[in-house]
Amino acid sequence: MTRHRMLARMLVTQLRLRFLIALVALALIWIALTLLFVIAWHRRGDTYALALGALLSFFASVITAAVTLTYLHVSRRSLAAAEAAIALQREQWDARLTVQPRFWMGIRSEATDLFAHRPLTITYRRDRPENSQHYYDSVTWPQIVVDVWNDGERSYRLAGYRLWVRDESHIAIERPLSGFVVPPNELRSFPVTPELIALTVRQRQFQERYERPPCEESVIGLRLSYSDWRDDNRSSRDDFYLLLTPPLSKELCIQRIEPAL
Repeated sequence: MTRHRMLARMLVTQLRLRFLIALVALALIWIALTLLFVIAWHRRGDTYALALGALLSFFASVITAAVTLTYLHVSRRSLAAAEAAIALQREQWDARLTVQPRFWMGIRSEATDLFAHRPLTITYRRDRPENSQHYYDSVTWPQIVVDVWNDGERSYRLAGYRLWVRDESHIAIERPLSGFVVPPNELRSFPVTPELIALTVRQRQFQERYERPPCEESVIGLRLSYSDWRDDNRSSRDDFYLLLTPPLSKELCIQRIEPAL
């Protein structure tokens, strides 16, 4: 802080000194021109004095115009710098207040949260092509959750979410979330396993028994609806996840698909 004060004082001192030097120089020039005009008037008469006065007036008007244009140029640069600083400060302030949920979908292990996220056992009908018969098989799905992180300085509320199968947008599931508030710098989660099970068999309703097997490969889209302190309902970006189910994969696998650039 002391260094900044010393620098400010030095700049002010130099500016004052330059101003005094310029003022003294202008005073000397004014005195010299006045003496020149008086001497010329007495030596060469009124006609020469009028011509010299007109010339000096022209020089004065040129200098005044030059000083005015210089002042306008410096003022414009200062105004542009001030506007840029104000815009940068506004962007920083908006970045601090504007919320943007960060979220990802993944499998939650039993050891992490045993009581809140229990596996689901689902029965599917599987056909045997060789003899046109069928049988029922049970598959245990681990809990799949969406983790939502708030890295802003304001809380926001999740109003709901939407899940759908890519390239089959008519098969979509929308669910509201009641009282789901994410405080600043905290993580909140909600399960989406029943919805994903229904989407793998291309249905909108979750059941414990299906008359068809799940698709071995599905690309699931995820979108969140949220509102911040301004109470405006907005939608997040669209994320897509590749969901692999047995027998294509030995166990259920889900991974995020990076968006194409």
